[in-house]
Amino acid sequence: RLKLATVFCCLRSGSTVMIDRLLEDSTVKLWICGRDFAALFGVELCYTEKDVRVHMKDIMAYKLFAVAVLAIWLFVQEFSLSSFITLASAIQGFAFLLLARQAGEEGSMRGISRKMLFTYGLALCFRLWSTLFYLGYLPVDYSGYFVYQGTDVLTLLVIVNLMFRALHRYPSADEDSFWVSVPIAVALVLGWLVHPNLDNVEHADAAWMTSLWLEAAAFCPQIWMVSRAGRCRSLTAHFVALSFASRCIVALFWLEAYPQLKIMSHVYGEGLVYDFTPGYAVLAAYLLQVLVIADFMFAYLRSTRRPQMDSVMEL
Repeated sequence: RLKLATVFCCLRSGSTVMIDRLLEDSTVKLWICGRDFAALFGVELCYTEKDVRVHMKDIMAYKLFAVAVLAIWLFVQEFSLSSFITLASAIQGFAFLLLARQAGEEGSMRGISRKMLFTYGLALCFRLWSTLFYLGYLPVDYSGYFVYQGTDVLTLLVIVNLMFRALHRYPSADEDSFWVSVPIAVALVLGWLVHPNLDNVEHADAAWMTSLWLEAAAFCPQIWMVSRAGRCRSLTAHFVALSFASRCIVALFWLEAYPQLKIMSHVYGEGLVYDFTPGYAVLAAYLLQVLVIADFMFAYLRSTRRPQMDSVMEL
């Protein structure tokens, strides 16, 4: 039995190494094909095959995320415009998973804003207040049946885990000096004053709208920290870039769907007069989220054209 167990362990470890090697080789070949394709259009990539192998763990993480998204889509077996909301939520959750991986590997929370974690966690709590108990702001496809809410819950758990790590391994307060209390107060006021009524419950509608303004405020401390340092960890840069992609996706959805947020203002003659102010407020909130991160994205894209250290990016 001992011999059989030993043989089994050897076979299992050998097969694991073989699978890892195959995945690595396939990734490198795919990158070479992408490099050759980009060269056809006169675009020269600054990364070499060695760089690809060094960052293989990051690439595999993106591959696993893509496979997970594809598996969920096949399970749902439906795709509509509202699916972009779920996709954006999944991308944001993956971004926080990259932050958790960075904190775990380095054993430090350096470069990660605790105020950002707190504010975004607060935004998720407000959004879940609406989406867990009411149906007004859920995707109309099958991803609205707990896939969308489950993604937000998992993201919140990751943020809570990072917050606990920050209690013991957090850098100097001077690095995270953005005064976030004012934006949080403004978000609470704006969310209560102007909000849609898809839930037909005022506190739930106000909570959902407040979460949008809080998301815009949440990225300010992280962008402030990175801009003051002039550099950031590579996975932190990936986090901000994925957050930007997530915000753009959901903003495009509401750019198409904001007329559905209209509310009846009054009756004029034989017709109804609608107020589109809540829809404009939603668009303004997402536009603000995109603009907050846009400056970092410009510096990030510019920095990718020059060689970088393995774990730190100069912006």
